[in-house]
Amino acid sequence: MLTLAQLRCFGAVADELNFRRAALRLNMTQPPLTRHIQALEHEIGTALLDRDRRAVRLTPAGASLARAARRILEQVADATQDARKVAGGEAGAVTIGFTVTSSYVFVPNLIARIRQSFPALTLNLRELTTPEQLTALRNEQIDFGLLRPPVTLRGVRTRRVHRETMVVAIPRHHALASLSAIGLSDIVADTLITYPPVEGPYLHRLVMGLFHAASLSPANVQYITQTHSILALVEAGLGVAIVPQAAERVVPPGVMLRPLIGHEAINVDLHVAWLTNSKNAACKAVLSLIG
Repeated sequence: MLTLAQLRCFGAVADELNFRRAALRLNMTQPPLTRHIQALEHEIGTALLDRDRRAVRLTPAGASLARAARRILEQVADATQDARKVAGGEAGAVTIGFTVTSSYVFVPNLIARIRQSFPALTLNLRELTTPEQLTALRNEQIDFGLLRPPVTLRGVRTRRVHRETMVVAIPRHHALASLSAIGLSDIVADTLITYPPVEGPYLHRLVMGLFHAASLSPANVQYITQTHSILALVEAGLGVAIVPQAAERVVPPGVMLRPLIGHEAINVDLHVAWLTNSKNAACKAVLSLIG
């Protein structure tokens, strides 16, 4: 059976056409080098080298094997390097779950950093709500998620990676359009288009909690899951909304965003969540970029 050691020895002799130089190149002595070549010729059943005191030449069979040996050794070197990269997290694959609003700012910046630091890494991206990400994490369908707190799932760790403020979204033709900032009392009579309690529990609690703390209750509430859909309904004049500031990246032309008076300290947090027992080195490498 052919061995890599035999092919490496034969490849060195085929390149150097000199046993002494081949042995030096391989950092070995000539006797074991000669034994490897003899064992290879015995395995193949034909002479690979013509050698005398003055020169070493490849036989036709040796020339053919030398070409094949170079390809094989290059493939082995590439495979070894790939395996080391995967073990070190520089290659392989990682699956990332993300919320829609995180895709407006944070996710594009993260992808750019990953591409720059780990160009050999394969990224699989899945747009999921926070509850869907937690389920996917539990079932090991994603390596980590970019989601909203809180997370109480056993075996999952989190940390905050991004924070932004909340802003008011109104139609461009709204009576409040001339104001530089808007208070809750200004919009309490409008239909509030906001996040549902099941699909978007974090933002739902945040928005509705603002009204509760101010002892106010919106005249009417319309639940919509995704921020871009909420903004589309605002543009259509169906109501107003309170959304993360990242929405400014996708705000339609018929919508205006204004600061929320008296609630400048209310923040929207984005967390990264991952399995504590993950064996994916690529996941750990990417997490190191997130901070």
